[in-house]
Amino acid sequence: MEHGSAITDFLTPQEMSKLDTFVLRARSVVESSRSGMHKSPLKGSSVEFADYRQYVKGDNLRYIDWKVLGRTDRYYIKQFEEETSLRVQVIIDSSGSMAFQSGKRPPKYDYACRVAAALAYITTRQQDALGLTIYDSEIRQHVPARSGTRHLRTVAERLAENRPRGQTKTGYALHSLAEMIRRRALIVILSDLFDDPEEVFNAIAHFKKKMHDVIVMQILDPMELELDVDRVAEFIDMETDERIELDPRAAQLAYKGALQEFVNHTRERCQVLNVDYRLCSTKQTFEDFVHQYLIERRQMSL
Repeated sequence: MEHGSAITDFLTPQEMSKLDTFVLRARSVVESSRSGMHKSPLKGSSVEFADYRQYVKGDNLRYIDWKVLGRTDRYYIKQFEEETSLRVQVIIDSSGSMAFQSGKRPPKYDYACRVAAALAYITTRQQDALGLTIYDSEIRQHVPARSGTRHLRTVAERLAENRPRGQTKTGYALHSLAEMIRRRALIVILSDLFDDPEEVFNAIAHFKKKMHDVIVMQILDPMELELDVDRVAEFIDMETDERIELDPRAAQLAYKGALQEFVNHTRERCQVLNVDYRLCSTKQTFEDFVHQYLIERRQMSL
C-alpha cells in the first residue's frame, strides 16, 4: 500500500459497520487527563458532574442527559470526575517470520494489521487514545497514543508503510517500549512469539509492573499449527535464511507435540501474569476473530 492509506484500506464499510456494536475496555483502571468512559485511579474528593461527551454504543444509558437530548436532538453522556479515557497501544511484530503464509491465506503480518485496524477503529470511535508500535529486531515505528480521526489515518499510514523483514528481538523491543510508555494503558501485542520465551515474558512482566493491562494475540498460520505437508520439502527460516530438508510425515508427531508445549507454556505464563492470551490461526477470518474476542472480553468484564 502507498503512503496516504486510510483505515478503509484495511476495513470495508461493512466490516466497520459491524464493529460499531463493540466497545474495547480495560480490565483494570487507567489514568489520563482527558475525560472518557473508563474507571480511573485518579479520583477527586467526590463523583460530581464534570462535563459532557457524545454518546457511543456501549455507554451506560442511565448517564444520558435527556434534557440535553430534548434541546439538541443529540445523545450526550454525563461525565464525572473519576471517569477518564483509555489509552490503547497496539504493538505489531514485523520480523521476517510474520511474512509467512500458506495457500491463499493472508501473511501473518497482513492479518495482524487488519486486527490492529479493527481495534484502532473501535478505539477512535469510542473517543479514546490510540497508539501504534511496529518492531522487528528494534522499534521501527512508534506513534504515541492520541485521539481523533486524523490520528487514525496516521496509524493506517504507518501500518501500510511497513513490510516484514529481518530477525526478531521481541523481548528487547518490548522492554524498550515499556520504558517509553509512561501512563497506564491497554497494551495489545500481535506476534507469532517466535523468540526466546523467557526474554518475551520478562518484557511482558515489565509492562505489568508498570500497571498496564496487557493482551497477547499469538498469530500463527495453519501450516505452522499442523505441519500439513505430505512430501519431503525444503524449509527456509524466513529470518536467517537457514535451510533444512525434512520429511514432515516423519516429523509431524514430534512437531505437534513441541508446538503444543510451546502454546501451553505461553498460555500458562500469561495466566500467571494476569495477561489476556488468545491463539489465533489465519485460517479464521480476522473479522470473526475480533468479534469473538470482543464478545468474550465483554463477558469477562460483566
